[in-house]
Amino acid sequence: MKKLEKDLITKYTVFQAVDGTEFPQKEECEKYEASALGVLRGKIKKLIACEPKDAWTLMGGYDDHQVIAIKPQIEADVDTILQWYYLEHPYILENHRKSEKENFEEVITEAWKNDDVVLFGINYEKEYYFINSRKNIINNLNSL
Repeated sequence: MKKLEKDLITKYTVFQAVDGTEFPQKEECEKYEASALGVLRGKIKKLIACEPKDAWTLMGGYDDHQVIAIKPQIEADVDTILQWYYLEHPYILENHRKSEKENFEEVITEAWKNDDVVLFGINYEKEYYFINSRKNIINNLNSL
């Protein structure tokens, strides 16, 4: 008789939420993300500095989009904004978008440090997208 040692490799599918938490069922993962997103959207709502403005009237954007200004008041607000945006747009965490992610983080941090606001658009499907900080927009316009 011989004693043998063998490795057993088992593959199985899990669904990973944007924060790395894994779930065996897709539905569980979707519920978790929806819940986390709900919590973060509630926190973001408290940071909105104005009522949504029509994008066309405000900046010449699409007439069926709106713009909101989010004002990070304390350092924890920066983290809340980042968590919220990454949950809304998990693709920004992909390796090939590293510079986009770093730019976004820098704009949010600088807005907090400079008592500025960050503008986000809301499209007709109620999806949020990053525009820029008010200061950066003004600087870009002044450089024309």
